[in-house]
Amino acid sequence: MPTMHPITEFFVRNMIAVYFLYGLAFFTLGLALTFTTRQTSRLRFARALPCMAAFGLLHGAHEWFEMGQRISVETQGYTPGAPEEVGRLLLLVASFAMLLCFGVQLLMPASVPRRRIYGPVAALILVWLVLTLAFASSMQATPLATVAIGDGLARYLLAIPGAVLAAWALMREQRVFRRLELGQFGRDMVSAAAALLLYGVVGQLFVRPSTLPWAEVLSTDHFLAWFGIPVQLFRAVMALALTIFLMRIMNAFAVEHRRQLERANHERLTAQQAALESERRAVVVMESMNDELRLAAHKLSLLLDVANLLDAPGALEDRLRQALVRIIEALPFAEAGLVLITRWSGRDEVVMGATGFADAPVANATDDVYAQAMAVGRVAAARMVAVCRHADGAVIEFDAEAESTDPEHKCRAHGAPTTMIGYPVTAHQRVYGSIVLVRLSPIHYRPAPAEMTLMAGVAQQLGVSIENALLTDAAQRHELVLGELLRQVVDAQEAERQRIARELHDATGQSLTAIGLGLRGVETQLAQSACDPTLAPLTEQVRELRSFAQNALGELRTIISDLRPPQLDELGLAAALRWYVQSYARRRQVDASFMTEGDDSHLPAAHRTVLFRIAQEALTNIAKHAHATQVSVALRVLPDRVEVVVADNGAGFDPTLPDRLADQPSVGWGIVGMRERALLLGGACTIDTAPGAGARVRVVAPLNQERAEPLAQKEGSHA
Repeated sequence: MPTMHPITEFFVRNMIAVYFLYGLAFFTLGLALTFTTRQTSRLRFARALPCMAAFGLLHGAHEWFEMGQRISVETQGYTPGAPEEVGRLLLLVASFAMLLCFGVQLLMPASVPRRRIYGPVAALILVWLVLTLAFASSMQATPLATVAIGDGLARYLLAIPGAVLAAWALMREQRVFRRLELGQFGRDMVSAAAALLLYGVVGQLFVRPSTLPWAEVLSTDHFLAWFGIPVQLFRAVMALALTIFLMRIMNAFAVEHRRQLERANHERLTAQQAALESERRAVVVMESMNDELRLAAHKLSLLLDVANLLDAPGALEDRLRQALVRIIEALPFAEAGLVLITRWSGRDEVVMGATGFADAPVANATDDVYAQAMAVGRVAAARMVAVCRHADGAVIEFDAEAESTDPEHKCRAHGAPTTMIGYPVTAHQRVYGSIVLVRLSPIHYRPAPAEMTLMAGVAQQLGVSIENALLTDAAQRHELVLGELLRQVVDAQEAERQRIARELHDATGQSLTAIGLGLRGVETQLAQSACDPTLAPLTEQVRELRSFAQNALGELRTIISDLRPPQLDELGLAAALRWYVQSYARRRQVDASFMTEGDDSHLPAAHRTVLFRIAQEALTNIAKHAHATQVSVALRVLPDRVEVVVADNGAGFDPTLPDRLADQPSVGWGIVGMRERALLLGGACTIDTAPGAGARVRVVAPLNQERAEPLAQKEGSHA
């Protein structure tokens, strides 16, 4: 046996210490990385470190396991059994699997699920197991020899690819560190990759003696013979270098954490400064908003008071005077004022609401304040512009809306104090007059922009209110005219119905009766000549003609009753409605009922006629559109009102349909007519309906003698 080098002999004698150093290096790496991975980091490298930590702990445990076996062999002559060797081999495979996981996870994007990381590792382990069993079976190896084969294949199939992948991943990761301005750790990462590559490719290339073909050349004994040191020592040195470089790389987390703290502090300071600035701006905005809110509240309060005063009942002149007093009280500038209305009751110019002037107006005066205010008001109304007059007599026109907030406002920029301001009173591009606000005090006062804005708003409110007052007056006059016209139309309708009924009864009815009697006489004469067979057909024709005459007379009586039922004038509303409902039930073949409550004998003629026509129209609509099988009519006469309710179980309709189609010819006029007739009595007609739910028409008319008297007189004149 050749003589060993003293250094080689030293390491061979102290292999237990080498194994201890080997295991200690990896165990230290595993512990250090385990504690380091507890730090939070956004780096992908940090998420892969648990696999490297597991590799260090498992591989260190494997080396110490081998150290324990060697101690037992040298001290007790103990020979490891197959189960013990299988456990050691599984521990070795598990450590290499963690090294593979580290490399694969570091190479794959962070978004890849973990199952795709463990898949390649599991596939390599499966390949290793299959090849181990295949080699052992082909060589008919013993269990211990099979373990030796598995040990060698694990280093070639798991350790070397794992080390190469991990080294490649570290080299790629160093570029990420440079982008994050952590380039000082790039060299350590390159050194760690080199140490890992040497450990995996060189250190794991030499395996323990086994029946593998290449184990005869690339065995641990040949490494010792070639390099003079055990391969375990080489692996331990590489593991120690890997641990040192990885520990230095771990300082990147501290730098990253410090940068995060600095960034957070900077962001916090920036946020605090922004918050302070925002708070300062918010205070300024809040103060400005408070001023605007106070002004808006003052403006709204004044406009509301003015609107309420102008909408109150009474003469327009009195309402304008009260509104003007309220305006003068609210505005610091104004101490007197007037409202000039153009084209009122046939006159071109009317002063309403003048207040605050000490002296009575003087006709054709040119020097007094009142005359000056009148002149300003005329200019404002005629030209539709705002006008201000100053103490030096200057009269300046300006745009009330465009210049109310202009710092260089014409009125405020004028040297002499402002004594009066006039605004046109307009609504919808139409001029109704003007309002003039006057300052009588000798103390100079320059109106603020907000006050002038408020004056312009008051003028606009006056325009709207005056327009509403004029339109209301016109609408009331038109309503009275329309009401009177409607009463005349209804009166003319009833008079025409009575005339037609009388003519049909007196002329057509008598004629049909005479025809019937004549035909009956002819029939009697023909019956007496029954012996003549040629007269039999004539007798039958005369009989049919007399039947036609009788039917026509019956239909004529029905038409006369529909035009103006005699029961309505002779027996009252309840009797007329009962007769009409019964006749309706016979003609329409529906179940119709009538119910009455109260005494209707004292109802005015107008109420009887209008309520009967409304009920008649409602029943006609039911027959045309509802397809109902049950109809009910109810009449209630109470001390203060009379009610008529017509209900059915028919198809119903959309209650908004009559209002939406009222402007179309021949659509919804029946319902409109019922409502208009109810309004003649000062009442109302309401319809409660829905599609498929039937309809209920309810008419309520007050028993007010004053409202019913005009129609009652007209009904009496036609009776």
